This record gives sequence, C-alpha cells and structure tokens, in this order.
Amino acid sequence: MEPRIQGKRHQFEPLSYKVIGACIDVQRQLGTHCMEVDYTCPERGGARGQRALEIALPKFGIQFEREVEIPIVYDGVTVTKRRVDFKCWDERDELLLETKAAEAIRPQDAEQSLLYVTKGNQKLVLLVNFGEKPLRPRRFVNTPTFQGEML
Repeated sequence: MEPRIQGKRHQFEPLSYKVIGACIDVQRQLGTHCMEVDYTCPERGGARGQRALEIALPKFGIQFEREVEIPIVYDGVTVTKRRVDFKCWDERDELLLETKAAEAIRPQDAEQSLLYVTKGNQKLVLLVNFGEKPLRPRRFVNTPTFQGEML
C-alpha cells in the first residue's frame, strides 16, 4: 500500500490512532507490571492477559496477524527475516506493531523498528512499551524522498 499524503498528514494515521487506542485500553486494564507475553503472546504461555491485544484490536476494528516474518533486503535480495509481533490492518491501510514491556525503550528496540521500515520496506511501524506510563508509542515512518521511492 502506498502511503497517501493529505497536506502534511498520512492517511494511515487513523489506523495508527486505533492501534494506539487498543494498546492504551490494554494498559489501563492490565497496568504496567505484566510481562510482554501477558500483553501479546498466547503461544508463549502468558496466562493473565495472554490474549489482551488479540482481544482489544478487533474491538477497535483492526484485523491482525501475529508473529509475521518480515524479509530484510540487501541489494534486492532477501538476506534474512525478522518476526514482528503484529501486522495490523483495516479497510484502508496496514502497519506493523512491535511491543515491549520494559522500564524503558532501549536503543536496540528503536533500531529493530527502523530495520523494519528501511530494509524491510515497511511504511509504518509502531513501537509500544507497556512498561511506560503514560504509554508513549514511537512511530517510525518510511517517508518517500520523491515520487515512488521509499527510504
């Protein structure tokens, strides 16, 4: 999907607002002291809120897929793949959601999101840390440098 720009705003902003709203809803109900698996990953054994985001995202009109492999490309060749926590979409747009549950976002977490945007050719990645209150999502956007070219 091509990011559509209206003035200085991307049209995928409504989707990112809905995803952030779902994340805020989960954090309000579970708090900041759960492990990452409690917020996101049933297959890794979370019990309390094992499916919290999987329950919240559809409530906000968001479809998703879990643990999606993102190809990382060098010179037009896929050299490796990385797994992102969620690929989210609605009727108009899509984004990637990477979640953490730590006291603070580490530089490696931001670099991972940048890798998805640049070498994975993704248009938008949200990095959300459930360990922070208030929730402060980071948005990484692949901005076209000129018509048709992605960073």
